[in-house]
Amino acid sequence: MEQRNKEESMKIVVRVPKSFKEQIYKAVAKSSYSSASELIRSGIEKELKIQSMKDNLDFVSKELSKLIDIKLDGFISSQRKLYANNVRISAINTYAVGEMLKRILGDEFHEDFLAILKSAREKANYYVSRKPEDISKEELADFFSIGKDYRNE
Repeated sequence: MEQRNKEESMKIVVRVPKSFKEQIYKAVAKSSYSSASELIRSGIEKELKIQSMKDNLDFVSKELSKLIDIKLDGFISSQRKLYANNVRISAINTYAVGEMLKRILGDEFHEDFLAILKSAREKANYYVSRKPEDISKEELADFFSIGKDYRNE
């Protein structure tokens, strides 16, 4: 308030409905305001502060969003690296198992293993490329039956 007293005042005419005028004078009578002008100035000042806070809030939320994105980018990158390492390890394990089967059980079982592996890869690629909500329960059951014929289930 003190800053306002030091500033030059400007006159602005505001038209309000008659019912507002009556409410303003009733509010002044019940409050610590000495005049309708003081009440109206106070209302304008409060609204301007609210607008200023909203503007600041928008700025702060945008800045926070940027910071979150920066942090998430690092996390997502680390998850991609972790996923890539897991895929690489899985591929090495699959190859090692195939070579072990070939040496221990011979070519016949190795061919069965390669057929199971091919079926699993095809099904995995098919399901990974689809949205989960678009896959029926029957298709999921089929997906989990990879190699069924070869396991005598």
